Amino acid sequence: MEEYLGKKVVVVIDRPLGSKHPEHEFIYPINYGYLSNTVSGDGEEIDAYVLGEFKPLESYEGYVIAIIQRKDDNEDKLVVSKDLNMYNRDQIRALVEFQERFFETEIIMYEDETRKDIDGELIEFDTLKREFLELVRAKKFIVLATSKDNRVTARSISCVVIDSKIYFQTDITFLKYEQIKSNPNVALCVDNFQIEGYAKIKGHPFAEENKNFIEVFREIHSGSFNAYSHMENEVVIEVDPKFVTVWKYEDGQPFMEFLDFRNEKAYRKYYDNSK
Repeated sequence: MEEYLGKKVVVVIDRPLGSKHPEHEFIYPINYGYLSNTVSGDGEEIDAYVLGEFKPLESYEGYVIAIIQRKDDNEDKLVVSKDLNMYNRDQIRALVEFQERFFETEIIMYEDETRKDIDGELIEFDTLKREFLELVRAKKFIVLATSKDNRVTARSISCVVIDSKIYFQTDITFLKYEQIKSNPNVALCVDNFQIEGYAKIKGHPFAEENKNFIEVFREIHSGSFNAYSHMENEVVIEVDPKFVTVWKYEDGQPFMEFLDFRNEKAYRKYYDNSK
């Protein structure tokens, strides 16, 4: 089931919000359904909870943000939402409690997969975060990688940093826009910093919601501002960094440092290159 984490899926809603369970009489406070052409542990389709929608639905397209593993049952569940980062583990547990209270469960989150191999020592989060953001501000350009289906592409973009998030603008006819629209999980790279993030489409550069962006972008990237920001097809993309890896050396000894933005923790792990 872990292969579904972070993936976009379509849920067929057979028990919409407000409907009654056919056997146990409880009311569904959220939409609940299944993924067509899949097989769960009980031989039926994989079931999914849909979060963040407040009216009865017939179908829903969103991202798998978590898996609910039932330790005393063979039927695990998916949790699906429009935003990969909208809900934490405690919020999910509360929202599915109406049904999952009858089972012993463990919730596996999407972001757990990026951190599962880290066993390094804790270091100062704010210090490494500041180093990372200052580098991006100073460089002004960053490499962005996006993907859809089996195609991955990368390019250099003109970016700005506002409140720990990375912003850039692009044309809706470009491939990176189509890839982000389909799959908001992106990767970026600047010098020896590798960034995993989540992209959101924010509207036209001159929209009111992008007032801060356009002021900063005009100052830092005046050429791009003058050439492209006014175009009708232009949109702003916001990237929320979730996990950062940086390679460093200390007296010839290589090591990695990790920034876990979701949990506001940083780690250091030394690399043994003597073998």
